[in-house]
Amino acid sequence: MSVIQELVKEIKNLKPIPPIIHQILEVVDRPDSTLIEVANIIQYDPAITASVLRTCNSAYFGLKQPAESIQDAVSYLGIDQVVQIVLMKSGVKLFSGKQEGYGLHEGAMWKYSVSSALIAKQIAQTLSLKNKNTIFTAALLKDIGKTVLDRFVLDSFEKISSLVINEGLSFREAEKKIIGVDHAELGGMIAKMWKFSPRMVKIIRH
Repeated sequence: MSVIQELVKEIKNLKPIPPIIHQILEVVDRPDSTLIEVANIIQYDPAITASVLRTCNSAYFGLKQPAESIQDAVSYLGIDQVVQIVLMKSGVKLFSGKQEGYGLHEGAMWKYSVSSALIAKQIAQTLSLKNKNTIFTAALLKDIGKTVLDRFVLDSFEKISSLVINEGLSFREAEKKIIGVDHAELGGMIAKMWKFSPRMVKIIRH
């Protein structure tokens, strides 16, 4: 079995993003989306509803009146904040492990991914870009390819490092040369397999 075939097999075994994420993103990407539409999607997922309510009622937000329903939470926090909570709740399981091939301890990639997503969203807001939630999601998931490629990078780390040191290649270029695919390309493959929009696939791939 070739490396690419092994990677495709690994991707198929990767637990996909819950369908609710696709539904929410489709709604919030519309300029006429409403709080009620978002709440109506989330309310049928008990785990995510509980997570949103717990976060909404935490000391961080300091609400005078606790949220008792997902409708309350969306009303208090707004669509963007709730979508952000939902996405991070869904993404944490994907990135919670360690990626030894990339020198990342357990939880490090998740922290980096969240930071990248928050920065990307802030830039999108500053530039008044549309689809800021799509940008946030793509930034959050842009390193998803590393979770699959990690084992292969670890096995070929010396060869990859040699190219970086001796030939001046970037780590990503060295990945591509040794393994046949880099983590960004693989991330794009995963996003496409998970049926994300072409726009999001493009952002993750690059």
